[in-house]
Amino acid sequence: MRFLALLCVGAVLWGQTTFQEQAQRLMNIQSYLLDLRPATAPEIVDHFQIEAILDLYPQPDVNARIGNKEEALDPPSWVPKLRFRGFFRNGLMIGGAWAPGIDFQDYRAEFIALELGYRRVFQSWTTSVRASYSDGEIEGAITDPDFEDLFQYKNSGLDISVGHYFGRAHVYGFVGWNETDNQLDIALDGVHLEGDDGTYYGGLGVQIPWNRWRFNLEQNATDTYLRNLILSASYRFGRKP
Repeated sequence: MRFLALLCVGAVLWGQTTFQEQAQRLMNIQSYLLDLRPATAPEIVDHFQIEAILDLYPQPDVNARIGNKEEALDPPSWVPKLRFRGFFRNGLMIGGAWAPGIDFQDYRAEFIALELGYRRVFQSWTTSVRASYSDGEIEGAITDPDFEDLFQYKNSGLDISVGHYFGRAHVYGFVGWNETDNQLDIALDGVHLEGDDGTYYGGLGVQIPWNRWRFNLEQNATDTYLRNLILSASYRFGRKP
């Protein structure tokens, strides 16, 4: 899952690494914490609709050396994420995702993510604003194989987008700001560490509808380090739109 890169956080703090290695690991950690999701504007519907969305994210390589730990991590090349959205007649959208508990190589993780958006349409043009928030934690042997540490993170973002319809295809661009706040409790010596980071992000995408389905391809990037491709497929429930 997206949180796997966080397992290398101890290397930034503990490992005998060069400054360049530490900086690269920190960038990987923050890129996972950003919790970016497709920024296409919410649709305006004639009745309330619920949508289920499956996103696929590419998984960058992770340096597995974590403090006193040397065992390898083998994350998948692509990471899925299931979300749900509700659309209202006035252009308002609410959405969320929840993972009550995920086990991976003796680590336990959970997270909740929420988003709120609003859309306006001007003939073939669209504009939207969206806010998002996620909160999660990871528990396991992050810095030492004999102790269970606790890593907690929060993520919040705000973005705006402008799009245009070319036939049925909706092409859009967006820009926003995202902040992360994380804490690490190290069980070995009781140390409590805190950190935060913020970055601009933006990108381009296209959405193509087909009956109840929506297919989305998006390329987004931060101002310094992340280049992230997202593939999405969604399905609408209820009366046919």
